[in-house]
Amino acid sequence: MKLNRRDFLKSSSLGLALPLLESTGAPAVEAAPAKRFVAIGSFLGFHTPSFFPKSTGRDYAVTDVLRPLEDLRSDFSLFSGLDHRAPNGHKHWSNYLTGKGSRGVSVDQLMAAKVGDQTRFASLQVTCGAPPAQGLMSFTREGISLPCIGRPSLLFGTLFSADSDKARMAYMLDSGRSVLDLALREAKALQATVNQRDREKLDEYFSSVREVEATVQKQRKWLEKPMPKVDFKPPKFDPVAPDLSLECETLMYELIALALETDSTRVISFVLPGSGQVFTIDGERLGAGYHGLSHHGNDPAKISDFNKIGREHVARFGTFLRRLKGMKDPAGASILDSTSVLYGSGMGDANTHNNSRLPILVAGGGFKHGAHHAIDRDNPSSTTPLLGDLFLSIMQSMGVEARTFAKANRNMNDYLL
Repeated sequence: MKLNRRDFLKSSSLGLALPLLESTGAPAVEAAPAKRFVAIGSFLGFHTPSFFPKSTGRDYAVTDVLRPLEDLRSDFSLFSGLDHRAPNGHKHWSNYLTGKGSRGVSVDQLMAAKVGDQTRFASLQVTCGAPPAQGLMSFTREGISLPCIGRPSLLFGTLFSADSDKARMAYMLDSGRSVLDLALREAKALQATVNQRDREKLDEYFSSVREVEATVQKQRKWLEKPMPKVDFKPPKFDPVAPDLSLECETLMYELIALALETDSTRVISFVLPGSGQVFTIDGERLGAGYHGLSHHGNDPAKISDFNKIGREHVARFGTFLRRLKGMKDPAGASILDSTSVLYGSGMGDANTHNNSRLPILVAGGGFKHGAHHAIDRDNPSSTTPLLGDLFLSIMQSMGVEARTFAKANRNMNDYLL
């Protein structure tokens, strides 16, 4: 009897990428349904009572904040009640992709380790202007935050720089390699003169240097290949002032879509910053700064203005999803179908700095969509999923073998497959 592979995956309680079995009737090589991953995080989050529908299932009524996605509801799933059971506060916003109270590797970098060697850039980290000091999203295995590109012109130049820049890039890479060689020589000279604990630290250092060397070698390899050509004119100026961050967001989404379409990278994280900027929406200047509106104190007027900003974020996200849906991969399939897109925040309620019950939406990825799934966080049990369980399902679809993520040790295949 042949088993349906999707049903077989659904029955698994582990976040493992299952082997191909003869009884599934699978060919010798089977492509994972999701080949790309994009994580988007709004630093100040949303007013979740206005973000999530009051009803669950497939027949939910779209909220006003999510109305810009009305035509895409079959392409995404909503999850309320999910979080990492991690500490509260802005300083713990970075738990969003790491799931830990202290810094650890983020889920995007676990995926980059799996697929990053297949593209020019293992991963890209993007924001608008300067990200908030506590709004960091991507972290290495050592817990080191990865810097974000905040200027559209810089992101465009990184992705599509002219071939005439090759000589300069080659010089920079050679210079970097010489610095690595010098650092290694100095560290090896120390190795015989230090104690055991310091030798262990030096071993960690050698491991980090080897990773950098591998990155340099990869960059040299891709330097020999021509940069992709795209029909896109970079902006005459970068809208990086805080009050222009929505305009910057629009440009960054367009460039992220092009990065995926040209297969320049398959893993991207995008931080939507939030500070004291005062937005003008539909010709109306809001009555307070973005951060002040997030601390609305349950004032209906402030909540209304905060939701206007949230709806602007969602509208730009919807344009991005439609762009991916209209793009085709080499096999002729929609890029959205082979890209898992996580949209949400590490902040559940900015008004009280609460990091529970995060606003979470997953689009694309070849998953089953169209419903609002409410997780009963108030009655936790051994089967109550965490946000990390959702990450395990996404990682599994990318071929990443993982049994656990932070405090999660299951998956959410039953909701997505």
